[in-house]
Amino acid sequence: MEYKYTAIILNKWDVGETDRICTMYSLEGGKIKSVAKGVRKPQAKLASSLESITLADVTVFRSRGLGKITSSIVEKNFTALKKDGEALLEVFAAFHLFDKLVDFENPDQNVFLLLQEYLESVEKSAKEGDQRKYLIFRYGFIVKLLDSLGYAIGVDLCVSCGCPLPPEKIGFSSQQGGVICGSCSTLNKEVILIRVNAVKMLRLFLKNNIQTFSKIHASDEDFDSMRMAVDDFLRWNL
Repeated sequence: MEYKYTAIILNKWDVGETDRICTMYSLEGGKIKSVAKGVRKPQAKLASSLESITLADVTVFRSRGLGKITSSIVEKNFTALKKDGEALLEVFAAFHLFDKLVDFENPDQNVFLLLQEYLESVEKSAKEGDQRKYLIFRYGFIVKLLDSLGYAIGVDLCVSCGCPLPPEKIGFSSQQGGVICGSCSTLNKEVILIRVNAVKMLRLFLKNNIQTFSKIHASDEDFDSMRMAVDDFLRWNL
């Protein structure tokens, strides 16, 4: 049976002498894997349209197993992103986490659009030569992805007692799922301190589109605090 997908190519690896397996996230089927037969032969027509970080219309014929990719037409190539080494490092780091967090064959339109918006935002910054925003885009994307998948980080009230957060001395508990007040922090040995502006950054991530993250200006200390909290949350949930 033939299946047509609007898909973003996440990664690929070689098998056999001339074949390649591609992992992609599609609008219609979620995360899927399929084989591109003979794609490593000289002058293979499918090779350029199945590169990682490519949005393409992909056709897969499947009777059993992974199926075979029979055609692929590029919709967006993200050329500026692919030419920028720093952008590539950040995107592949995001893809690595995406692959761990997202199950196979579980389509979600919001997740697809979120992934597309992330790549388009990095592409725009790459065209403008603004490498400073790549890390913010990655962490913002991951925070929003976690939220879409049901791993929401609580940032508005103390996740332990439900009380409003104090203006300072805020804790973060990955075990409990987000920020906690000072009183609850003393009862939890797994708490790490998080800066007030780092919490504000997490709120901005959750309430705004990725493209707006380019306007975020944060000190190194605030950004490092946010990053430490998100990394700890990921270690707890992965």
